[in-house]
Amino acid sequence: MFGLIVHFRSEHGYSDGRTSLRLHGSLILVALTAWLAGCAGTRSSAPPPVQPDQARALIGAALPTSVLDRAGWTDDIYAAFTLQSIDPTRENICAAVAVIEQESSFRVDPVIPGLAAIAWREIDSRAEQAGVPQLLVHGALKLPSHTGLSYSERIDAAKTEKDLSEIFEDFIGAVPMGRTLFADYNPVRTRGPMQVNVAFAKQYAAARPYPYPVNVSISDEVFSR
Repeated sequence: MFGLIVHFRSEHGYSDGRTSLRLHGSLILVALTAWLAGCAGTRSSAPPPVQPDQARALIGAALPTSVLDRAGWTDDIYAAFTLQSIDPTRENICAAVAVIEQESSFRVDPVIPGLAAIAWREIDSRAEQAGVPQLLVHGALKLPSHTGLSYSERIDAAKTEKDLSEIFEDFIGAVPMGRTLFADYNPVRTRGPMQVNVAFAKQYAAARPYPYPVNVSISDEVFSR
């Protein structure tokens, strides 16, 4: 741009300062306008939409090598993007895959070390808040559940959040002490491979109908892939 101005001035022999200044300013304006127009033209073109086959290929490439049932995960991740009208771009796919990997390593219902101890602490805390003696609570949990095992035995054997949630739901509905301690409050509040908050899932499903058959409840669906 500046080379053009210098060439124009020297070729036409302009010597008047005011004329030269006006010409200088005009040429800068013309050149700058042309440059901006070129940039605007480059930026205005939106990237083409990602095609289904391309999106599936991107998802498959983003999955860690350790993932089992890669086709199933690819189908479900792609369906999630499609049903929520989210562009399956490389950035969005990598973000989703990173969250799943961090939260569960692509295990739908991952094993949680020390889960039984966590559950007992929650039970004792709720008993204290409700003003119920701990001895009485632990006695109630020794009652047999519908599986034939006592609630205490099932809690001690629980390995996953789904195991624990089913015990609490059973206890809340079957034993009077359950409603005293937990009412309709299940302490397992985040679930599944992406650790989705149950309250959020219910609110979202109320706003945008859940796209799959609900066998039990939205709370239970959150545990699924």
